[in-house]
Amino acid sequence: MTSLAHRVVRQHGFLVALVSALVVLALSLIQNVLNALIGQLTFLGSSDVPAWQWWAGYATQFATVAVPLSVGVFLSFWFIAPIGPELHVVHVITRSVLAAAVGGILIFVVMLATNGFSLVTNGLMGQIRLPADAGERVLQALGFSAATAGQQFLSVAPLVILVGVLLRLWLERHPSEHEIVGIVDTA
Repeated sequence: MTSLAHRVVRQHGFLVALVSALVVLALSLIQNVLNALIGQLTFLGSSDVPAWQWWAGYATQFATVAVPLSVGVFLSFWFIAPIGPELHVVHVITRSVLAAAVGGILIFVVMLATNGFSLVTNGLMGQIRLPADAGERVLQALGFSAATAGQQFLSVAPLVILVGVLLRLWLERHPSEHEIVGIVDTA
């Protein structure tokens, strides 16, 4: 590893934030696979859509929703508002909700970018042109992105709170040599 990578990994709270984000990502993956299986069973024999298209849709949803959410949780638990063993449970819950909100904001940005790309290319490979109803589509993309981000925030906040509380309990039993501080602590 390079010296920069060593410094980043050795920063206070990096590994515990990474493990917390990976737990959220793994549980999101399990949820997506189970949703895909249930969706496949629901339309078993009654749909002309090939199975690979179903799985491609769930993989896209995983890449545009679960991954940005996990990145947001990681950034929040590591850099913005890390969880330490000295925090009260109310502060842990508040910081966990903040982590879910940061993930929701990243979901909004990723969804808006992918919808914007679809708008500009108009679904055609290699052809960039704006359709006549571009303004209406931009508003639809904004609304869809906001709705998806809000829905994911509400559905994943309890999971992130649970991960935050478990993280605090783990840090209480395995104290860090250094104080874990983030942007919220220094402001």
